[in-house]
Amino acid sequence: MILKPPVILIIFSSVFFVNAQTNNDPRDSFFEKQYSSINRNITNGLYKKNTELIEMLTLDPEYQQLDCYYQGKILHKIGVSYYLLNQEANAITYFKEKLLPLWENCPQVPATERANTIYNTGVCYQYLNDLSSAKKYLDQALYIFENDSLYPSQKLAKKYHGVGKFYKDLNDIFRAELYYKNSLNLYKKLGDNKVKEFEVINNLIALHMEFKEFEKSKKYIEEALVIHDSFPDVIPELTLAWVYLNAGTTYLELKDFNSAKTMVKAAINLLDKDQDAFYYAIALELLGMIHLEQREFDVSEEYLNKVLELRKESVLKGNPKQSIVYSYENLCELMIDKKDTIRAQQYLSKAFEILIPVGHFDKDNLPIINSSKALDDEHLIRLIEIKAKIFKQQYQVSNDISFLKKALNVQHKIDSVINRSLVSFQFGQSKLDFLNLKFEHYGKAIEDALELYQITKDGFYLDEAYYFSSKTKAIVLQYELSQTDAFQSNVSEEVLQKEKSLREKMNMHQASLLETTNKQDSLLKAYTKAQYELDAFLSEIEEKEPNYFKEKYAYIRAPRIKEIQKNLPEDMVVVEYFVSKNILYSFWLTQDSFFPVTTPYDPELKDAIKNFSEQCHDPSREISTSLSKMLYDKCLRRGLNKVTGDIKRICIIPDGQLHKISFEALSTTNDTQKYLIEDYVISYSYSVSLLFREHQKRQLQRYVGFGSTYSTALNQKLKARKRFFGAENLAQLTLSQEEINRGAAIFDGKVFIDKQASLPSFLSESKDADIIHLSLHGLVDTNDPERSCIIFDDHTEEFILSPQDLYSNRLQADLVLLSACHSANGKIYHGEGVQGMSKSFLLGGAHNITSSLWNASEASSLAITTAFLENVHEGKPIDRALHQSKLDYLSASEPNKRHPYYWANFILVGEVEPSETGSGSYVLWISILGALFLLIFTFRFSKKRL
Repeated sequence: MILKPPVILIIFSSVFFVNAQTNNDPRDSFFEKQYSSINRNITNGLYKKNTELIEMLTLDPEYQQLDCYYQGKILHKIGVSYYLLNQEANAITYFKEKLLPLWENCPQVPATERANTIYNTGVCYQYLNDLSSAKKYLDQALYIFENDSLYPSQKLAKKYHGVGKFYKDLNDIFRAELYYKNSLNLYKKLGDNKVKEFEVINNLIALHMEFKEFEKSKKYIEEALVIHDSFPDVIPELTLAWVYLNAGTTYLELKDFNSAKTMVKAAINLLDKDQDAFYYAIALELLGMIHLEQREFDVSEEYLNKVLELRKESVLKGNPKQSIVYSYENLCELMIDKKDTIRAQQYLSKAFEILIPVGHFDKDNLPIINSSKALDDEHLIRLIEIKAKIFKQQYQVSNDISFLKKALNVQHKIDSVINRSLVSFQFGQSKLDFLNLKFEHYGKAIEDALELYQITKDGFYLDEAYYFSSKTKAIVLQYELSQTDAFQSNVSEEVLQKEKSLREKMNMHQASLLETTNKQDSLLKAYTKAQYELDAFLSEIEEKEPNYFKEKYAYIRAPRIKEIQKNLPEDMVVVEYFVSKNILYSFWLTQDSFFPVTTPYDPELKDAIKNFSEQCHDPSREISTSLSKMLYDKCLRRGLNKVTGDIKRICIIPDGQLHKISFEALSTTNDTQKYLIEDYVISYSYSVSLLFREHQKRQLQRYVGFGSTYSTALNQKLKARKRFFGAENLAQLTLSQEEINRGAAIFDGKVFIDKQASLPSFLSESKDADIIHLSLHGLVDTNDPERSCIIFDDHTEEFILSPQDLYSNRLQADLVLLSACHSANGKIYHGEGVQGMSKSFLLGGAHNITSSLWNASEASSLAITTAFLENVHEGKPIDRALHQSKLDYLSASEPNKRHPYYWANFILVGEVEPSETGSGSYVLWISILGALFLLIFTFRFSKKRL
């Protein structure tokens, strides 16, 4: 059974009951009777009785005579009953479709009571894993609570705390910390609940630990201990012990081993070995890892063996066996550090036996992924990685490259597990978070493959290195695009729903197996059966509908080198970067060459990327020639010196923090006024696979443009929707109308200005457009990509274009021009790239996106976008069109306006155009063919007359 926190129950005030008794209104007595009965059912766990009761109750004339407020009270309780039955969809029906519309125009309903229902709707969406809707309702409810001066601060603090946990689970550290701090500040202000204050601080400690911000964790640890020192008898011992354990982990990560030991021992003094066995084992485990870091192997082994024995005893009492796997894993790491690979392998085998209850193993005692079902794929990846460490250590001791080859083979197994996990996730955000955590494995695989290439000079290993690099690039984006294409195949809706249902069933059994301590054998059988049911169904569908699965999972196969080279224009080089922990890899591809370049990814390079990016964002700061030249030397110079042929175009596939750089603004010499753009046409892509997407090329004729200056209330509306925090504000766009009118004049297109530039107008007019031009504000949320948006005119109720809107309203535009602020920015995921509006438009069906890395001058944007559209209209390839518009700007600008801030913000993300296309070239070729036809016809006609 799934255990849930209680939703917010609407409680009647005592005033109401007094009035109910004194008024003697029969409607009141009817309501009180039914409401009390429903509450009793909830108290006694008889939730289904309530769902059956409501069917009869709504037909009762006395119920129908109740006013909107009291009817809503009853409907709310029915929604709560469905929630407690784990039927969240039905709960939402009552909260969202029945109760909220009923209360919309019901003057008796207090705002905060309506907000409670909105909040509960968000909680239900959370359990349905519809996180976008959950965020919308939770934010809406919080805004109402915050703006009601009579709403109790204690309750608001509790709400903030709960929403902070929600965003922490979403890996949105910014909002989680924001709401935790809001909760903490209210508890401090109230001053009468030190336990809750302490709990919130512990959540902040854990939050920053999870995101490896250990200095921040340390600060909150000190704050928590001050509370305990001031109120030693208030904080529960187990809560205090948990803070000490978090403190021990934090100091261990900070390499402050003495403080780590002090904190862990303080926790041990509070814990009972038998009653608090779970926490006690963690404490001993921490001591073992501290001594391991100090290279005190014997002491470490003693502690880790004690932990193993404690967990074995715990399993005998009915607790899950998986806790033992963690002990074996730590003992493996210890043996590797001791260079005892034999014992490391023994512990690893025991860990595999528990984690993979159903499976097969190869001659190296590694699981065969296709036929092995692990209890937890993330843990399986960690164990397989330990096997790679063992092989690497054997290679270093023996210098036998067969061990290095085995280590590389292990990385392929990890890749297979990651593929399996990606397929199992239903939501793109889950895939992104999972990949971000597993990205380090691909870096190790590239390192092993390139080392083998250096030793053997066998091109196979160079291809292997590139496989692991390109495999990580925009894999989630490619999956979403593949899935969209797959929906256009012949697979029925019934098939899609059955696949989803079987996968959810399997995931449910897996979750139960991990969470439940009883009936492990029967749960394991149910889980295994669900796995095989899904596998059998997929095999059946693959036979009946091969196109669907071929398209849906095509993203898993990385492109082959020869395929890429065959499609590349002869004047283009593709440079794909991969940022590992300590090395920056780049892979260079032209029609006839392919080679890697490696550069140390050291603090100097990291600082250079950060500082150069900040200088480009600020026209008052001078661009450092040394920084710019160093970035050029480390990222490009060696590769450009090595490529052959007449290369004029560079397509950059960045990774990590390189996404922040406008490469064309780099200096190629010590002359600060000499930029890379003056020698090369620069474009960008998320993945080499996306450079050659198949679609029907059309002449670029149908233009639609949107621009707005907005209302004076825009900023307040955005703050109400939790798009802004603090003193942030958006200014009016004074040149927006002129920019759109110029674009429309070039293509004889449609314009939508101010109130006409509404979200509904965009959704209806953009579907058939070849060129979509948005001169509007954009917001980038670097913590929660789904909140990034384009802001249309705000005179309508709905004016925010979200990524979800684009996914459900398909576009076919060859070019989308986003001259909105920061439209190319967003949260950076390793390998996947920037999650912002540019990627959302690609997912929406667009093929080329021109967007902005930072907020720039309206005047320079007007000049560049106008020239760019003129060049596109003349038939230039899109990358050359943007390149020429920037060169024209630079040649016509005064020296103080040549700063990259004014022109280097616009970047093109899209596809390769090998030859000139567009309306201008189309007309030119039609004219040439027409003239040629006329000439032939005239010649033949003249011969006949002769």
